Amino acid sequence: MSESQDFSAYNAEEDSMTVLPAQDKTADETQSLQELSKTLDEQMYSAGEVPQHYMVDPQAFLPLNSDRLIGDANGVDKLLADLGLLTQEEINQIQKLQKKITFWEDRIEKNRAGIQKNQNRIKQNNTDIIYDKKNRDYWFGRSEMVNLDYQNAEAASRAEDWNWLVKKWGLKNANGTPIDVKNVSVEELCNGEASNLAAEYRANGNKYEVAKQDKEAENNRLIRENSRFLASNETLQGYISSTYVNEIEPYQDGVLLFKELTVKLKSLGQEGSQATFGELRGWAEPFLNDFLKSNPRVHLSVVTEFRKLTSIPLPAENC
Repeated sequence: MSESQDFSAYNAEEDSMTVLPAQDKTADETQSLQELSKTLDEQMYSAGEVPQHYMVDPQAFLPLNSDRLIGDANGVDKLLADLGLLTQEEINQIQKLQKKITFWEDRIEKNRAGIQKNQNRIKQNNTDIIYDKKNRDYWFGRSEMVNLDYQNAEAASRAEDWNWLVKKWGLKNANGTPIDVKNVSVEELCNGEASNLAAEYRANGNKYEVAKQDKEAENNRLIRENSRFLASNETLQGYISSTYVNEIEPYQDGVLLFKELTVKLKSLGQEGSQATFGELRGWAEPFLNDFLKSNPRVHLSVVTEFRKLTSIPLPAENC
């Protein structure tokens, strides 16, 4: 082996021996840094600081169970003040919805008044229609009687029968004088006057028929209008019912939840009370659990505020 080959081999061996210790050193340093970081976290945590990877812990800012509700500052009074504002917000929402319901109820009452007015009109029309029918039939009957009497007189064709017809119906000439039954044209004269009289009677009867038909048409129009009023009222009643069930009652449940918390806070905040946040939590969480089972429609925002006020742990995004 030549000298140059020996030198190359030596360098290669030396290089391989120097690389491996460097890798081991890097791994040791990394492990040392991790241990140091853990030690620093423990030192910071013991000193009251929160390690960085616990900054989003939802329980990081909650008071301890042993913390007093009434200490240097009256925590109960602050909670009650916040609770009062939240309760009023729920009540305001109920009042807004109640205004909508009041508007719909006014519409329903107006529709009912319109229905009653139309029903009264229909009732009066029905009474008037009865008299219109009687008057129509009376005048149509008289028209038929005139024609029938003329036909009877024409069939007899005697002076006595023409005289009876003229006097019974008051038939007159064009100049207003009674028709002369001895006139050779008595048949034509009686025919013309009887026809005119029958037409006059029928025209009177037609007036009552038209009046009857107008009232019947008006009744049909009023019935259709009442049907629209009834359909509108059914729709509005549906709006009201839906608003109560789906909108107002969830707000009422929220008010009830806040009022229950108000009563509890007042009992915990009595003079000389040594109540703690742990005691408040101990009551609040099982109470909320039962309340949600009985009142599932309460708004999530209300539940979140309840948990905040009672220091029940929340997801980090709701804190």
